[in-house]
Amino acid sequence: MSESGIRSKRWLAILASAVAIAATSGCERSPATGQAALRAPDVVFEPTPHSVVTEMLKLAQVDANDVVYDLGCGDGRIVIAAVKRGARGVCVDIDPQRITESRANAQRAGAAERIRFLNQDLFETEIGDATVVTLFLWPSVNQKLRPKLLRELKPGTRVVSYIHSMDDWPPREDRDVEGARGPRKLFLWVIESRPK
Repeated sequence: MSESGIRSKRWLAILASAVAIAATSGCERSPATGQAALRAPDVVFEPTPHSVVTEMLKLAQVDANDVVYDLGCGDGRIVIAAVKRGARGVCVDIDPQRITESRANAQRAGAAERIRFLNQDLFETEIGDATVVTLFLWPSVNQKLRPKLLRELKPGTRVVSYIHSMDDWPPREDRDVEGARGPRKLFLWVIESRPK
């Protein structure tokens, strides 16, 4: 093979490598599913203690008329618990491993038929049919999410956050709970009206 042919093959190999790197940059692969995450998650998964899940659902007064969205659903425990109270649920997580785990947990609990599982970015998910939204995110993520909640949720929709408030949006109610690392807060907001 000529020297120019060898150079051409090297450039093609370099170009192919660059394209492969560009195609996967910013995406992490889930070891459990082999699927690429849509982008890096905003928060590290930390399960909400079961006792706190119960208190979140009580605070939101979840019943059989509700559609509960858990944005950043982790292992699905909040939505599964809501379904056990008669509600329907939607698990939303950017990490395909979390969705796989949520689905498996819901199937084991006999709740999967009443839950939709969405491997989506919570900032892009349509949430307008929610009557309750649950959050265990970070303060900065709550703040970034707040305009979407106010824009898309119907008046009367309840939003419950574990640990983190929404800065200058005063909650309708807050409650002390015992978290995995000691005393923590739950916050409840009720959507009053959509901005004009």
